[in-house]
Amino acid sequence: MHTINFQVSEEEKSFILAMADLNGMTISELVRTKLLETLEDQMDKDIYKKAMENHDTLDESISHEEMKRELGV
Repeated sequence: MHTINFQVSEEEKSFILAMADLNGMTISELVRTKLLETLEDQMDKDIYKKAMENHDTLDESISHEEMKRELGV
């Protein structure tokens, strides 16, 4: 496993320690978990945004009534 270091203030360190304790995790587990969750959420939002842009550009949806007419219902 690799190590990544970053600097925090004393106040930030205390907060991170408290949150790790509250969650029953080590600092490393907490930071790794929260960082990866945040980055994955960002990716999901970016993918959703691009999908919606494509949908808006290539929108071929029709209304319920139009679908019924096409199906002869």
